[in-house]
Amino acid sequence: TDLTDSLLRSGAPIEAINTVRRAVSDVKGGGLAAALAPATAIGLVFSDVTSDDPAVVASGPLSPNPTTAADALDVLGDYDVDAPSAVVEYLESKTGATDDSGPGNAASAAFDRVSVHILADGFTALSAAAAACNDAGYESLILSRSVRGEAREAAKTHVALAEEAQITGNPVDPPAVVLSGGETTVTVRGDGTGGPNQEFAVSAALDLPDGVVLGAIDTDGIDGATDAAGALVTGETVASSEDAREATAALADNDVYPYLDERGALLVSGVTGTNVNDLRVLVVTE
Repeated sequence: TDLTDSLLRSGAPIEAINTVRRAVSDVKGGGLAAALAPATAIGLVFSDVTSDDPAVVASGPLSPNPTTAADALDVLGDYDVDAPSAVVEYLESKTGATDDSGPGNAASAAFDRVSVHILADGFTALSAAAAACNDAGYESLILSRSVRGEAREAAKTHVALAEEAQITGNPVDPPAVVLSGGETTVTVRGDGTGGPNQEFAVSAALDLPDGVVLGAIDTDGIDGATDAAGALVTGETVASSEDAREATAALADNDVYPYLDERGALLVSGVTGTNVNDLRVLVVTE
């Protein structure tokens, strides 16, 4: 748990996080396939990563491990992760082995009778959302299923799209909805409460023009380590200069949950039982 918390707070992308998870697990990185061999194994997957790579989803319990313990050590160093000493020592011990990737080695016979099938992914959610928006009379545009990077920075790009749509009718003519998926990250430097979608929402609300509504959620119903799936905001969420100062301070301390809660902007769905990554809905009404 301590290792996962440190990885998530580092701002590392999911691919890097799972490089470490695979290296320290007996199940991930093909470990489950090795344990089941020679039985036939079929994986039915709901993908919560933008690549839909089975080796990345849930850290690939039924897929060959494409990375090594040395790669995992590189991730810890690159993202300045404060990993427990036992983890570092374990990874260092594995780098001296002839086969650094363990049972998940791509050459292993454990995968001879394994197949993995993606049943749903981020684009599944985006397509359904676009259909609902079209039925409601909005022109919809799926921007991307692969938005990533710092949440607060990605939010500014979405604000810019809303402004452009209002001024020029490009890339969609209002009333319109811009949809995006993917998984943004937060490099945690403060000591507050929040999550990527909540930070995305607060950062956007600081600059949203009139006539625009933004919803940002994690489809599993859990944004960060909170009970909220995300948030629903407009420019009125940051209605005054005092609000703007509070919002900026909340972002600086990674403490946006209280800010949104005080304004009734949190979206609380409960655990959904599925996960196909984040979903953002930008409604431009005028």
